[in-house]
Amino acid sequence: MISLLEVAERSQRGPKMDEKEWDMNLFRKISALLKKYEIKQPTDGTWFNMDDGLVDRAFEAAIEFLSENGVYCITTNRVVQFSREEILTAVKEAPNYVLMGEGRDQRVWKQRKIEGKELLNLCPGHHSPFTEDLAHLVVKNFAQIPRTDFLEGFNFTSVDGYEIFGQPIEVFAVKRQMAWLREGIRNAGRPGLSIVLYPITTRASVLIAAMDPDRGLRRTDGILLSLLPDLKCEHDLLATAIACQDYGCYSLSGSFSMAGGFCGGVEGAIIEGICKPIAAMLCYRDYINYTGVEYTSSVSVMKITLQPYNWARSVVNQALNTKTNTCCMAWVIPTSGPGTELALWESAIRCIEAPINGCNLYAPRRSRAEMNKGQTPLDAEWMVEVSDATIKAGLDRLQAGEVLRKVAEHVVGKAPQTGMDIRDCYDLVRHAPRPAYKEIYLRVKNELAEMGLDFG
Repeated sequence: MISLLEVAERSQRGPKMDEKEWDMNLFRKISALLKKYEIKQPTDGTWFNMDDGLVDRAFEAAIEFLSENGVYCITTNRVVQFSREEILTAVKEAPNYVLMGEGRDQRVWKQRKIEGKELLNLCPGHHSPFTEDLAHLVVKNFAQIPRTDFLEGFNFTSVDGYEIFGQPIEVFAVKRQMAWLREGIRNAGRPGLSIVLYPITTRASVLIAAMDPDRGLRRTDGILLSLLPDLKCEHDLLATAIACQDYGCYSLSGSFSMAGGFCGGVEGAIIEGICKPIAAMLCYRDYINYTGVEYTSSVSVMKITLQPYNWARSVVNQALNTKTNTCCMAWVIPTSGPGTELALWESAIRCIEAPINGCNLYAPRRSRAEMNKGQTPLDAEWMVEVSDATIKAGLDRLQAGEVLRKVAEHVVGKAPQTGMDIRDCYDLVRHAPRPAYKEIYLRVKNELAEMGLDFG
């Protein structure tokens, strides 16, 4: 596989290009590839992709884009170019699992199969804002969930009374985040549980400052190093990736595509959605990626969107799980906030999709989370229950699609609900949902069981 040092060299010496020119070239190239490879959404409302030929064509389109266009470095305004052979060699040589954690908390995070029957890996939470007064309790509660394989950090705006801005305070804040995570997993009785740094900032100096086997990131922990939208990388994350590789920790990326951007509509987002995890692996050595296709209106909590984005997610994940070694994750990001019935229905859709699409489970969180109002441990346990019940019911793509049509009736046409402060719907001392939220959860669970999921 091409070395990170070679990637760094190419980011300094590749063809110079204005960023606006890159954006427009991306749009034009993807538009041309859609015609060349005949990538079109079906007209029958199929929830999951049923056309294996489309998967082949979409993957070839992605490889053609990367080999002819490369990845754009926003630090140097240069294009990092890769040959087709280099891309396919890296795809073949990348591992399809990551070993994480230590001692009795060690886990193997694996690539999954389409319509697979193995239970999914789980990151139960964070990637969400919390105030420092809740830090130790929040971490402990998520770490107490038995199925947790790794736990990601969180962001916050102040620490010890100081607003977080500027490199010195950012370094202090990232050290404090690590301390809270380490304390929380110890208090949960899981000191060996793997933790992942959620960047306070993308400065390499700050990210590397978190690497500390005694009080920060151990070699069995990880860092979130996400490729930017529109296939763009940056030097700070590349420098951090080089440090990660030398230190020995793993990294992961947010590699979903966004329909409505420069990649165009939902079909163009499929090509970008396949390209991004491959590019993240080449540029940052990210072997774990949260993948798929989203839409700008949904991510900005303007409205709940379903088809054809659910179908597009299935195409992307089918391609990645059958053509590459990517460990895919389903990011469960409802537009509604915690403590609401609508959030549970929205999350259920993602968690029924996950095992069918071959995706592990990642950090349930309202797509535009507010401070202390992004997620609860019940939301994570709900992910596990729904995906397990889907697997136990033995649903295939067609059967799961029928269930999802029924579930969709509970969310179509409804406005996103804001949700509640975690303390108002979850008891962080007793590690349990408050009675009103538990009642909502049980009601939705019973309705899902009637639709065909097996919670037994």
